Amino acid sequence: MNLIEIRLLNPDELEKIYQIDRSEEIEHRYRYIDGELKAFDESASVPHDPNYWDTYYDTWKAALQLGAEVFGAFDEEQLSGIVILNPNLEPGTEQLLALYVDSNHRMSGIAKSLYVKAEDAARTRKSKTLYVCATPTDSSVNFYLSQGFEPTATPNAGLFEKHPEDIHMTKNL
Repeated sequence: MNLIEIRLLNPDELEKIYQIDRSEEIEHRYRYIDGELKAFDESASVPHDPNYWDTYYDTWKAALQLGAEVFGAFDEEQLSGIVILNPNLEPGTEQLLALYVDSNHRMSGIAKSLYVKAEDAARTRKSKTLYVCATPTDSSVNFYLSQGFEPTATPNAGLFEKHPEDIHMTKNL
């Protein structure tokens, strides 16, 4: 692995997400039940599927046109991770729309570096809270917990309707 460069992407570069291999092995899935985060043994294998990005591309592109920012981590010309920050969720609250790191670059500090870029951008705008709909897997939930997020008992209604299985988490800035 080479020196990783993290930079703001322009909207035309969003298509580079198709370079990211999001495959992973999952051992546990989480649920937030009665105010408690609970892990369940549910192993699964997520294969590499470049078409996965089709699900989100148009939504993320539209968010960028409305002011969202995307930071990318590059290993030379290869996009190895992204974070997308939506500053328009609620007054004072910004949403992490996405945080992905290529399977070949995980556990290298890229996710934390991308997250810090997003948090710094939110702080610069004087936002008070970050919100994330975390995929209910070990890697996602544990990462956000390690960054100081906590499950919220009062999720954003619109996001909860779209992502009822996710773990809705917030972090005060």
